[in-house]
Amino acid sequence: MDMNHFKLILTKAIASFILLYVILGFGYQVTFANVLFITLILGAISYIIGDLLILLRTNNIVATISDFFLSFVVLYLMLGFIMPGGPIFQASLIAAVGVTVFELFFHMFVKRDYEESEQREVTEKRQQNYQLQTEVSDELEPKHERENQHSEYRKTKNEVADEINPDDFDERTGRPRSGRLNDDITDELNPDDFDERK
Repeated sequence: MDMNHFKLILTKAIASFILLYVILGFGYQVTFANVLFITLILGAISYIIGDLLILLRTNNIVATISDFFLSFVVLYLMLGFIMPGGPIFQASLIAAVGVTVFELFFHMFVKRDYEESEQREVTEKRQQNYQLQTEVSDELEPKHERENQHSEYRKTKNEVADEINPDDFDERTGRPRSGRLNDDITDELNPDDFDERK
């Protein structure tokens, strides 16, 4: 879980607890421990279903209406165990309305945080792709240029010997008229400049 999710859950838990304690604790004498328990269960369910699943796939209005029904059902079931025989429907309805009003504003923070997080991910991916392209082009381009330059200067021994003075060679024997072999002449020039494979 990243830090933004933790902050949102903590904010929701604190605000929901205060709201539910005012409504259920003072209004219907529900104990501190029971309000805390209801807050944790309701908060987890509504965050996963209402905020992460419904809100991010629809809009604030749909998510808020869903949160109202979800809150009412969870509160009704839990208050049925906590205060049997009491005004469960009334307490659940009032508490669900209070939670829904809070959720209406809370959804704005969740949506904004989600959009900012998506934008950061897109920006980071673009930067990583740009850096990767820059690194690849820096590594490949100089090597390619070096190979092209090097291949321009590599000649066979016979090509160099022919360029020296092609008229000085006897075509029947393949020897220069001076009596030295082509290999002797080209080795004297610069042996490192020749491609032995040719």
